[in-house]
Amino acid sequence: MEAVGSNLQTLDLPSSSLAERQAHAELMLNLEAKKIASSIDVPTLPHDIQSSLRAIGEPVRLFGENNANVRDRLRLCLARIEVAKRSGVETAASIPFEKAKQLLEREKEEGKQKEIQETQYSRASEELIKAREYISEFSISRARKRLDVERKRKWASQRKEQKRLLGSDHQVIEISNNNTDGQDEALVLLKDLEDLNKCCQDRYNRIKNITLEGSQYGDGRPLSAIATGRQPGVSTDPCLVATGGWTGSIKLWNGSSSALDLLSTKLMAHEDRIMGIAMYQGENHCHQLATASIDLTAKLWKISKTDDISMMPSEEGNHLGKGNIPNLYNIEEMALLKGHAARLCKVAYHPSGRFVGTTSFDHTWRLWDVEAGGKELLLQDGHWKEVYGIGFHSDGSLVSTTDFGSVVQVWDLRSGKSACHFLGHAMRVLCTEFSPNGFQLVTAGDDGTMKVWDLRQRKQYASIPAHSRLVTQIKFAHDNYGQNGEYIASCSFDGTGKVWSTRHWKLLSTLRGHEGKVMGIDVLDGTDAGIVTCGYDKTMKIWR
Repeated sequence: MEAVGSNLQTLDLPSSSLAERQAHAELMLNLEAKKIASSIDVPTLPHDIQSSLRAIGEPVRLFGENNANVRDRLRLCLARIEVAKRSGVETAASIPFEKAKQLLEREKEEGKQKEIQETQYSRASEELIKAREYISEFSISRARKRLDVERKRKWASQRKEQKRLLGSDHQVIEISNNNTDGQDEALVLLKDLEDLNKCCQDRYNRIKNITLEGSQYGDGRPLSAIATGRQPGVSTDPCLVATGGWTGSIKLWNGSSSALDLLSTKLMAHEDRIMGIAMYQGENHCHQLATASIDLTAKLWKISKTDDISMMPSEEGNHLGKGNIPNLYNIEEMALLKGHAARLCKVAYHPSGRFVGTTSFDHTWRLWDVEAGGKELLLQDGHWKEVYGIGFHSDGSLVSTTDFGSVVQVWDLRSGKSACHFLGHAMRVLCTEFSPNGFQLVTAGDDGTMKVWDLRQRKQYASIPAHSRLVTQIKFAHDNYGQNGEYIASCSFDGTGKVWSTRHWKLLSTLRGHEGKVMGIDVLDGTDAGIVTCGYDKTMKIWR
């Protein structure tokens, strides 16, 4: 206060009165701010909320605050600024409201421009273009054969139903013309359908009576992956069963024998645990094997019969007793697949055998060229969580990948685009398999359910409460040796394996025998048809 006359004096308010006045003004400001707070618009995204708080000079987060508390605090701060602006008072710990708003809008525009700039497409390499052309030709020819078989089976099924409705004396209608050849072909198709149904029913009856036939101690640490294979058209060769475990070793077993005789061992194939294993049934008595490990690498292996039978000591990790065991097969490394930035999860062969797909915790899956020595062809992102499961369509045109965000993606290998995606699992999705019929996809994961998706209608077809704990692996019966994908096997951390009918999606049999988690499962082919499993109890078991 200024003195006007000589008798006037200027007296400062005591500190207590000044503090009381400031506290009263702060209280009135808060009361007015709370009145208009509900009418203040605030951002909803966490990044925008943080930017707004920085713009007005407030802490981004206080101790103990959650996202809702931070948003409420921002709303109150903006209301205080608005009240101060209306009353003509400038608060010390803020900037003008218009400036903060302009800054937020400018950051949003910059973010949109940056997002637009980051959405780019890169031209495929010449190797990838040639691979897509090969996959297109390969898938078209296989799809043509598959659809031709399906049409004939559908036609035969319709004629059988028509014959049932009209009576047994009704003459079978020809496929095309009213001639003897058409009648003969129709009768052949009807007989094939009856044989298929009879074979399926016989197999279901066998599965319902399936029992544990053999068990073998597989490794010194838990077995985490298992795969089977047989030389096509060569019934004299045994069913090969390959296992991988936490020791990083690969072992081959005779699946045609209930004793599960050890055929070959590859010690320290990886530096760390093997998480995924796949086998491709090659030609000229030669198989291929692919493994994926948490040591950030995948490897391709060549399996062939050996002429010079070497002896491997039983003490080197196979625990099968004393003495030496003949090494009947050679396991030779073909290629090292290196490129993922995090641990690998699963590996799968393309139906042509020319390509291998791998998934990883780096949120990507990759496609590798086997014939080019394991050269990387495609690095595909698109998942926002760790990618785990992978499976190829029987035609070779599609690939399905799953992630920890409960998303199932289906990709078109011929164009590189996402064909569709499925949402429905409540938790992580760990495995995915295409049905040999070509139009169904089965997935399973942490929620213990198996979900069947219809690729034609792009929606869920069925949901099966399969297990009480997470499902580790699912496998369809192979589309050869008369199995025709008529059943699917699953295994779980609940200590069981189960076999399901794919015609009615009903439980056929439950496999109990492992002492703990069942880590892997696969189907045996041919006259030795059965199921093999491996578990956390370090054993593998065969069921027939």
